[in-house]
Amino acid sequence: MGDEMRKLNEQGFAVSVVLYAAATIVVLVLILILSVLSTNNKNTLDLTDLVKEQVSGVTGDTYQLYNLISNGSFESEGISWTTDMNSVNNTLYNSVDTSNFHSGGKSLHITPNGWQFQRIQGVSSGDKLYIGYYAHIINAPNAALTIAFSYNSLQASGGQSPTLIPSIEGSYSTNYTSSGFEKGGAIATVPSNNEIFIQVGSSSGNQIDAYVDDVVVVNLTKAFGAGKEPSIGWCNSNIKYFNGVTIITNYDDFE
Repeated sequence: MGDEMRKLNEQGFAVSVVLYAAATIVVLVLILILSVLSTNNKNTLDLTDLVKEQVSGVTGDTYQLYNLISNGSFESEGISWTTDMNSVNNTLYNSVDTSNFHSGGKSLHITPNGWQFQRIQGVSSGDKLYIGYYAHIINAPNAALTIAFSYNSLQASGGQSPTLIPSIEGSYSTNYTSSGFEKGGAIATVPSNNEIFIQVGSSSGNQIDAYVDDVVVVNLTKAFGAGKEPSIGWCNSNIKYFNGVTIITNYDDFE
């Protein structure tokens, strides 16, 4: 009789432990969901990362990222953008569209061609920069949509001649038509002339019909450290659109 009672007590204790652990996990998940929903930042922390950290105790490596451009979602129309590389006129060459967008309620509609620029500040020669974007190309029969880093080769004379900075990973241009927005991105190294821009659009004479949304530029060298910058594949998968500053927790290698 004593042995049977002891076994029953042990079984009851085991069941209690399991139920307590399950209840704790449920409560933690609910708290995490509420914390994510209560933030105004789209990419403050991924929910799965939060669950990993709170439930498993694995903290990962946390990095603070800054989006080096403003209004990359075009929700504020042409604010921070310019058609003149020598001054900011808060103007877009192309128009904002409210019927086709990746997030928010607006995107940049590029047709048939044209460029808009935004100067990138706070970078140094040798820094590796990532540019990420979402594009929906309806038609590009003789050209490509380009989202790229560039500099003004005629700046000294007051002229304007955008010159692309070669990408070291990924691609600036795409002419792949799709039924919706697709993620794209590229990484480039800041040259000795570190007054650089992001330019979005297509050259004059081209004929395209495309939408661009949620453009983000991150200084990988300053965020992750020189020689520790992640690959284009990791960036495209993990760096979502955000405005201002965000935090990313990484549990894996930057491959």
